[in-house]
Amino acid sequence: MKDNIHNERIYYNEAGVIIPNSNKAEHIIWELEHEMNNPRNCGYTGADMKKRLWDIKMRVDRALIGAPVYHEEPAYEDIWLVERLKGTV
Repeated sequence: MKDNIHNERIYYNEAGVIIPNSNKAEHIIWELEHEMNNPRNCGYTGADMKKRLWDIKMRVDRALIGAPVYHEEPAYEDIWLVERLKGTV
């Protein structure tokens, strides 16, 4: 692991391939969720946070269209569908 000129952490796997750090994206999603549900914020702020979360979700969904299946990969879509049926996502 090292920093680049933009002060971002860069991680490498065993093969030396750069693995982007997703912690920042997860933190941004957490912040948006928190502000969306914060009772001190007005409806306009909450609605804007919700729109941003939907924008992220749509971008992720587009990124996964046509994604290849990798060796011994879990059935992510099946896992998601089960969780959706349970009402947890």
